[in-house]
Amino acid sequence: MRESVLWGHHFNEYQQMFNLVDIDMNARILEYGCGATAVNAELHARHQTIVSCDPLFSLSNQQLHQSVLSTFEEAVQHLKNASTQYDFSRYGTMEALIQQRCEGITEFLADYGKGHMEKRYLPFDGETLPFKDFSFDYALSAYFLFSALEDQDVDFHLRCIRELARVAKDVRIFPLIDRSGQPSPLLGPVLLGLQQTNYAVEVHEVDYQLQLGDHAMLRVWARECPL
Repeated sequence: MRESVLWGHHFNEYQQMFNLVDIDMNARILEYGCGATAVNAELHARHQTIVSCDPLFSLSNQQLHQSVLSTFEEAVQHLKNASTQYDFSRYGTMEALIQQRCEGITEFLADYGKGHMEKRYLPFDGETLPFKDFSFDYALSAYFLFSALEDQDVDFHLRCIRELARVAKDVRIFPLIDRSGQPSPLLGPVLLGLQQTNYAVEVHEVDYQLQLGDHAMLRVWARECPL
C-alpha cells in the first residue's frame, strides 16, 4: 500500500513532475500505477486522449470509494506526522496541499463511473498491458515505481518499464526516491539493465518537489522508435 502518497494529483502537477509544460494537445497519454488522481478527468474534459491503469480499478465502485478515502486519510496522517520531510512551498501550506488533493480525489470519484464505462480507467493484472505497440505518445508513472514497495525488485522494474516502452514512445517516471526519501537503490541496476537491452535513458531534474529530494524523473524510450 502506498501510504506515503497523497493521491489527488492534478495535471498541472504532472506538467512539472514530468516536464510536460509544452505538451501537444493531440498527445496520447497513458497514466500507469496512478491511483486516484484528477488527471484523467481534467485531460478528458479538454478532449485529450488518456487511459489510466491501476490494479485499484479492478474493485467495485463501492470498494474503490472506500479504499480511496481510507488511503487518503492515512496519507494525510502520514503527511502530518512527517511534515519536516516535505517542502510545501509550491502550495503555500500543508493545509493548502491537502485541500487541493482532496479536490482532486473528489474529481476522480465523480468521473470514475463514467470513465470506467468508457474504458478510460482500466485495471491491469501483472505487467502486460492490453495495447498495441506505441499506442501512446507518453506513459507517465508517478509514485509507483522505485517506491520500495513489496515485490518490486530490479526484474519487476525492468519488465514494467520495457512494457511501458513497448506501448508508449516516451516513458517518464517520477520520483526516483523510495518511501523514506532516500535515492532508490534500484535505480542504478535498472538503468544498466535498460541500457544493455537497447533502451535509451535520461535522468532529468524537474521543477517539482514535495518530499525532500524528489526533484528528478527518469525518461526511457526504445531506441528503434523514432521520436
